[in-house]
Amino acid sequence: MKYGKGQKPSAELPLLNNQNMPLVALFDTTKLNEVLKIAIKKTVEETMNEMIPRIKQAVLADIGYEPGREKERPAFTASLTHIRSLGGHEVVIFDKIWLNTGGAYDNDTGVFTAPKTGLYSISTTVMSYHAMYLHCDLWKNNEKLVRAFGTKYSTGTLNVVVALKKSDTVYVKHIGHGGSEKIYGDQRSTFSGYLITE
Repeated sequence: MKYGKGQKPSAELPLLNNQNMPLVALFDTTKLNEVLKIAIKKTVEETMNEMIPRIKQAVLADIGYEPGREKERPAFTASLTHIRSLGGHEVVIFDKIWLNTGGAYDNDTGVFTAPKTGLYSISTTVMSYHAMYLHCDLWKNNEKLVRAFGTKYSTGTLNVVVALKKSDTVYVKHIGHGGSEKIYGDQRSTFSGYLITE
């Protein structure tokens, strides 16, 4: 096929007449070209519509992503809104919830209950009030894990990775030391955690 600028598409076909003399027949291929363009476009669209979901699925499988999984991943962040006096061995209740995916943190009790078994990252920051001391522990069920300490508006911060079974609880508890201590609120004391992997 060949055509120049301003010319219609055409095709040359070699022929022989009844004396076996070479002849050339010219055909207008405008209609044929239009049909071919439509057919090619349709084929490409159908192929891409079929291949795109497969490509997407393969990429997601390669990176280990599962659609919808992020909605199931437990995660929470809570903070304390006000200054609070803590008695001996009292659980610190971080009342302001910023994030609570899965609803596993209870801001009435201050306790996070693991909704599924896995490795979790848990952290807390506690800030002492004025010239007072503050002693807090991070607990898993009935087991003390790590301790935080603060004095004179300083903070104590804990970051741990802990293996939890479904229904295990994690919380921050005041140690006591023979009397009450104050923890600073105003979002300066926080408690957070999330599931790393099952």
